[in-house]
Amino acid sequence: MGKKWPLISVCILSFNRIDYLKKTLDSFRDACTYPNLEYIAVDNGSVPEVAEYLKSLLFIDKKILNKENMGLGYAMNQARHEAAGAYFFNLENDWFFFYRSDWMEKGVLMFEKDERGEHVHKKPENLPLGLVKYKVGAGVGNYTNNPSVMSRKAYEVVGEFAQFGREYKYVSEDVHRTEPQYIKRFKKKYSCAMSRTPCAVHIGGFTTNPNYRSRGRRKFEELDDLLKNRWRKGKWNITYNYMKLGNRWKIRKALSQYKEIPGEN
Repeated sequence: MGKKWPLISVCILSFNRIDYLKKTLDSFRDACTYPNLEYIAVDNGSVPEVAEYLKSLLFIDKKILNKENMGLGYAMNQARHEAAGAYFFNLENDWFFFYRSDWMEKGVLMFEKDERGEHVHKKPENLPLGLVKYKVGAGVGNYTNNPSVMSRKAYEVVGEFAQFGREYKYVSEDVHRTEPQYIKRFKKKYSCAMSRTPCAVHIGGFTTNPNYRSRGRRKFEELDDLLKNRWRKGKWNITYNYMKLGNRWKIRKALSQYKEIPGEN
């Protein structure tokens, strides 16, 4: 008899930018193999086209369509109040998932190992594991809103995300108000771990990945071509040259875990 996997609530946040939203949802569903998910979508007063698109998605179990822009923190809390899962997966509308594997299953196993007192690489080491991140090149000390799995218990203990009015223009703008306050509270009670097989890159906002730290900007279409096509032809180093993240050794170490090219099985 196979393992009974706990329910994970995928909390989707959206505000306009329907092209990014479609890429996010399509790539996530293509890349994720986890067998027990529920989907909760919260839209923050987008244009009618986005609301109609969300209504058309039959796989989404619960849909909250705010009539006005309620802000990032408010929307994140709304999704979690509706969630039934033992864990929450945060999914904003500007991410691209490029690796299909059991990365979410491995994240749950990390939580279970930690609960049994077995060693898990996390920071700080003396606190219970509360968050596992999947962003390529992410650090353990910032941004719980990146693609990540958070335990329900951690959210209940740390409390709700802060709300700073209705300023949700881009996630990358509103997050700089919400996140510093939340991560400070979070790190006092829980630790964070990085997935050994990160699978998501940021594609939206004014800091469109790749190159947060360089002057040049790359459009999503360029990154999409690199990840979908050139990587499969064995040219992953080209993508490294585009990603000016300043911590390439971490990315290389993490991606060394990938033994197969996605979609080539």
